[in-house]
Amino acid sequence: METPVQKVRFGTRGSLLARTQTRWVADRLQQLHPQIEVELVVIETTGDKQRDRPFTQVGTKGMFVKEIEEALLQGAIDVGIHSAKDLPSELPDGLSIICIPPREAANDVLIAREACSLEVLPKDSVIGTSSARRRAQLAYIRPDLRFVELRGNLDTRLRKLKEGQCDALILAYAGLHRLGAEWEGLITQILPKEVCLPAPGQGALAVEARADRADLMALFATLHCTDSACTLEAERSFQAALGGGCTVPMGASAYLDGDWVVLDAVVISPDGRQRLFDTHAGLRSRAREVGTTLARRMLEHGAKALIEEHP
Repeated sequence: METPVQKVRFGTRGSLLARTQTRWVADRLQQLHPQIEVELVVIETTGDKQRDRPFTQVGTKGMFVKEIEEALLQGAIDVGIHSAKDLPSELPDGLSIICIPPREAANDVLIAREACSLEVLPKDSVIGTSSARRRAQLAYIRPDLRFVELRGNLDTRLRKLKEGQCDALILAYAGLHRLGAEWEGLITQILPKEVCLPAPGQGALAVEARADRADLMALFATLHCTDSACTLEAERSFQAALGGGCTVPMGASAYLDGDWVVLDAVVISPDGRQRLFDTHAGLRSRAREVGTTLARRMLEHGAKALIEEHP
């Protein structure tokens, strides 16, 4: 008979947000299984080591997960806790996503030095963001805006905002909400998805483990949210079918409507001048097919040209 799990070692990045998210998962696991001992193991990833370099120079594929996945394969940790949007479309052999906890809202938010909305930001305002997806979508709405590369932890970005290095930041709502009311109170506007469609997986957490750890799969099944997993599957399958390695900014966000899953997606040129938006729906039991179908249709209707034009 298999020995019950007595301790779970959680691999996490060292940022305040990553540790907060990992602690959130660990606390909920202990609420359901008080006998389980938990340990947080901080792992520095490539993305953390090279904070001063733009994402395009570092190479974004797996930059925040690679070292955690290596620790999983080596048996140094039992599970890795990731922001789902950081996970590449394909996982390394031997690893599996064993749990998707309940998801937060996926929207992006504006944090401005003076309380205002995107619509009333002064002309030529400077927006700090490291995301090509956010830059392109905001440029489509407000071509007068200027953008500066802004990486680092949340407190570092907020300090740069206060110092006047930019007029506003664009961040994910989910992270600020998980950090608590003090951080969430900094938000000056929650951006509608019609303005800035989120990245695939934004707002969701993913628990990754070795595929041969059936004991952990059974343990974390009590935390798994099937609704969140369904929307995430549609978004990730879209990303994979579109071509996860392309540098063209893209967003994808799914929601549930009864027995249906509805997926919205956008592919946009880096300068924001060319934008292709589409939506597709299907039975939630076929969420993966919803994503792949929409990606193929968008590739046929112009997304392929955008990707080939901006490799």
